[in-house]
Amino acid sequence: MSKQIREQTVEQSLADTSAMAELFEAIGFEVADERSYNAIVEQVESNGEWTQLQRGETALHGRCWRLGDGLEVWSLLYQRDADFYYADCRPAFRSRYVHRIERWELVEYEEEGEATVRGVVSGPTEVVFELQNLTELKDEAFRQPQLNVGLAGITYTARVNAELYYHFELAERLEGLVDNLCENDYVIGGRVMAWRDIRNPVTSAELVWIYVDAGVIRLEVLANRQALDGQLKVGAGITANIWLQGHLLEHREISARYEGVDRDVEPADYWAALRKDN
Repeated sequence: MSKQIREQTVEQSLADTSAMAELFEAIGFEVADERSYNAIVEQVESNGEWTQLQRGETALHGRCWRLGDGLEVWSLLYQRDADFYYADCRPAFRSRYVHRIERWELVEYEEEGEATVRGVVSGPTEVVFELQNLTELKDEAFRQPQLNVGLAGITYTARVNAELYYHFELAERLEGLVDNLCENDYVIGGRVMAWRDIRNPVTSAELVWIYVDAGVIRLEVLANRQALDGQLKVGAGITANIWLQGHLLEHREISARYEGVDRDVEPADYWAALRKDN
C-alpha cells in the first residue's frame, strides 16, 4: 500500500467542469452552461452535509447532497490558511453491493478535491475509481490491507444488445475513443442481472439502476432513461461507457446494509463464497 499526494491548480479543475455534463445528466441534472453548473453548486452548499479532511496546514471541505436512492452530488472546497478555493463539484451514486479491494493505492489531488484508488478486485482484476467520500473518512480507514468499497459506474452512454459478450477494460487502452478521457473511464459489456427505475426527486428525471455481470466483475451501473438505447430485460446483453466511482465503507456501514438473502444474486455465488484456497 502506498499514498501519494499531487497538487494541481484550481484553474485546471474549473476548466474541466464541462466534461462532467454527461455524468450529471446520468443522475438527472442538465448542465448546459456555467450558470446551471453554479446553480447545482449552490444547492449542494445549501443542502449538503459537511465533512472535513485535514492535511497538515491545508484542509479539504466536503459537502454531500443526498437525494435518496443512492443519488448524491459532492462539492469540495480547498483551504490553505484562511483562504478558501473552489475545488470540484461532481455527481455520485452510493451503490448497494460491496467489493473488497486488495493491494490498493490511494492518490490524492488535493487542490482539485479529488482522490483515486487503484487496486485489485475479484482475483486478478485491477480497478481504478474516483473515491467520492474521502472527507467522510478517518485515517484509520486506510490502515487496512483490504478496503470494502461500494463501486458503481455512472454512464456516458449505454446500449442494450441482442448479442451478449463480456468486457471490462479501461477506455484509455482502447483505440478510436474521444480524447480527454478520465483515468477511471471504462468500457464494459455483459449480462443484465437486475434493474429498477429511479427518479431524481429534484428534477423528476427518470433514471435506471442496472446490475451487470461483466464477466470478471459484477457492477452496478446508473443511466438516464432517455440516454439508454434499447429495451431492458433480465438476461439481455448490455454495453456501456462508464465513469467508475465508489465509496469506502466502514465496518458499521457494512453491518447496517444486511437485509437478508439477496434474490438478485444467483445461488451458486453463495457456495463460491464458502470455498477455501488450498
